[in-house]
Amino acid sequence: MTRAAGSNLDLRFIPVPDRPAVLVRRLGRGMVGIARVRCGIDGLGMLDPPAIEDAFLISHYLSDFRSDVWVDGRPVEKPANIAGLTSIHDLRCDIACRMHTAFDIMTFHMPRTVLDSLLPDGRAERLRDLAIEPGRPVDDPSIAALAAAMLPALTMPERVGLLLIDHLTCALANHVLTAYGRLSPAKGVGKLAPWQERRAKDMISARLDGEIRLAELAAECRLSVGHFVRAFRHTTDTTPYQWLLRRRVEHAKALMRDGTRSLADIALDCGFADQSHFTRTFGRLVGMTPRVWRHRDAAAFGAPDYGRTGSTADARTA
Repeated sequence: MTRAAGSNLDLRFIPVPDRPAVLVRRLGRGMVGIARVRCGIDGLGMLDPPAIEDAFLISHYLSDFRSDVWVDGRPVEKPANIAGLTSIHDLRCDIACRMHTAFDIMTFHMPRTVLDSLLPDGRAERLRDLAIEPGRPVDDPSIAALAAAMLPALTMPERVGLLLIDHLTCALANHVLTAYGRLSPAKGVGKLAPWQERRAKDMISARLDGEIRLAELAAECRLSVGHFVRAFRHTTDTTPYQWLLRRRVEHAKALMRDGTRSLADIALDCGFADQSHFTRTFGRLVGMTPRVWRHRDAAAFGAPDYGRTGSTADARTA
């Protein structure tokens, strides 16, 4: 997805005082900047605002805390209990913030170009604005759920594929656009051309580890990211990430017919974080565990029961 050249997309504007009580974890640059900022002390004081730019900063509050926020010199009203709420800041405004108590916040830096790219190609009108009160906290369960889904990516980034991160941030951007965007009626979206569908699926299949960006897939199909995601879903009835998971499962089925391979090895070869992740995903998509499927497949084709005569690792796994 489009990056904002020269912007604060990498969230380096988030201050890190020379105190061990402040911890900032960031993900690598993608279509949306993601960070978690935690401070274990009271009285941190003023935070330097980011440079003014055409972007939005979405702050999801993971804990209660006390602060004063001003937007263009006007104070922002906030409830006493802020945990679980979300604020959306328009970075074209002048923002100032004073932190009085310890806090834990997840932030998303979303350039306007990201939201624009989700609109259909050829649209005469672009996004005009978001229908928000800048900085004022709102209860948005969708943002809360997406933030919770992204937290593991900040604690264990090596176990989370780039396509999953793009999938979640694209869902976040789509929600913001749908829930808050001031838009004209959108035109319908067509399907991918056969060559586009084939090329996208080939690229995903070649990168079962998920280390591929939606921007790469869209560029190969000569579409914007937003148009590509909608056209892919219209063509396949699923998202690129969900199609990746199904392809991983199909590849795993082929590997499971080799009785010398353990489920743990197969899980890693197919791009899953570990055997537990493999088992959960396989069970959700197939309706049974990999071990049960392996036994039934072996029985159907008259092959040895790999769960008993094959890898001992499988015999310990339900």
